[in-house]
Amino acid sequence: MKIHENELCVSICMSAYNHEEFIEEALTSVLGQDCNFNFEVILSNDYSTDKTDEVINKIIKNHPQGNKILYTNQEKNLGMNGNLIFTLEQAKGKYIAFLEGDDYWTDKHKLQKQFDFLENNSDYSICTGGYESITPDRGLVIRKLAENVEGLTYNFNNIKGFRAHYLNMFFRAKSLEIDKLKTFTYSGDNVIFLMCLSKGKGYFFNQIFGFRRTHPNGAWTSKSQIERIKMGYEQLIGLYKFPEYRKAIRPELFNTYLDLLSLENVNNDYIFRSFKLIRTYREFLYFMKIVLRYFF
Repeated sequence: MKIHENELCVSICMSAYNHEEFIEEALTSVLGQDCNFNFEVILSNDYSTDKTDEVINKIIKNHPQGNKILYTNQEKNLGMNGNLIFTLEQAKGKYIAFLEGDDYWTDKHKLQKQFDFLENNSDYSICTGGYESITPDRGLVIRKLAENVEGLTYNFNNIKGFRAHYLNMFFRAKSLEIDKLKTFTYSGDNVIFLMCLSKGKGYFFNQIFGFRRTHPNGAWTSKSQIERIKMGYEQLIGLYKFPEYRKAIRPELFNTYLDLLSLENVNNDYIFRSFKLIRTYREFLYFMKIVLRYFF
């Protein structure tokens, strides 16, 4: 196995905000990765109001791998997208991985598996994997494919099914267009996933790589159902501004308009927008079903 000692191969971009309770577990899971390559941790604390900064500095000082952490304690709040972009602009690795400050990796070989895959498969631009989480209403949730499925390949025009989450995304740095990310209020993992797929295929490891923490103050779990759909809608609309992404996201945008129509029940404009995106007879039937329910 080739050992990459002298080159910086992977940048792990981490965002933290009021993660005093969780950041140590997150960083320990990163610094404990068993790799044959060199990596850096780009960590940005987005003006936390708790003791996140103290915990991070303690880890940098005391952990044997603490010198891998390149830490910035922001002097003002950049917001989710701004903080993410800040870490990406500091990254110098050939590959990029993400981890938010309240999640953690459970497989100490996660980075090595993903690194080896992309090194050996030049037609792929991104790979991801399964994770576990615990939710108050459902208990333990395992996000992976059926037990006897080895994996799944995505391409730009077929992005159906379980896709990527920040927790396990690993991609070629050259696949990302940061200037486009700056046009979003909230870019999100789906945006980055699709950008990478426009440069190559994506692979899903049918393995559990990490734990996604759900808690009342989480950026996603704290939102209502309609707020989550609107966050996804903002991502889709942001992508639709760029002609090269329209074909890939059209079906998802069509369904999102109808979801919003069903839940909000106040915006007739969704009817017109979704109608314009119909391309198949099945979509027309689904459109009629939702619209008739809306009016009657």
